[in-house]
Amino acid sequence: EGTAIDGDDTGDRGVTGHGLEEAEVALDLAARVEGRLTATGVQAYLTRGPALDGVLDDRTRAEFANATGANLVISLHCDAMANPDASGVAAYYYGNDSHGAYSAIGEQFAGLIQREVVARTDFVNLRAHPKTWDLLRYTTMAAVRVELGYLTNAHDAARLADPAFRDVLAEAIVVAVQRVYLPRETDSPTGVLRLHDLSRS
Repeated sequence: EGTAIDGDDTGDRGVTGHGLEEAEVALDLAARVEGRLTATGVQAYLTRGPALDGVLDDRTRAEFANATGANLVISLHCDAMANPDASGVAAYYYGNDSHGAYSAIGEQFAGLIQREVVARTDFVNLRAHPKTWDLLRYTTMAAVRVELGYLTNAHDAARLADPAFRDVLAEAIVVAVQRVYLPRETDSPTGVLRLHDLSRS
């Protein structure tokens, strides 16, 4: 079981707000997720770091993920809007309404991430949605892009600036990864499963 983690860096450091840069937040979260996945015995592959120089577009990130043979892809992002009241967390999976094509596992995985993050934080639930973005479309495994708050919102930015809150987000994502593989009869209610429980199973 392997997971590719995309801590997005668009080259211009991504969106910014309240003293935070998307690239820094996403890369830090990716490292926290990687560490926790490794602790549960999952092989994690980062699409950013010393092994991958330069800026990668989404098609290249998808090709990298495919080459690793990972079972899941998680792309971590923060959002920004001109309206400072915009806030919350949203997850996206591959789906095309005009062709009726969907990734069933991607939809399940996006829903699991969304539910775990919302259950453990005070982020507004912006739900999971189908999209045809390149990273979601060209990966051969289930891929989910998560927008973890708005850096242009004072509340979201303050939460994302807190290392302890980033740990909560990382644990929520890792628990969602593990839930993809848990038999339904042994599953626990959303928001209550902890990393040390997974490490023992």
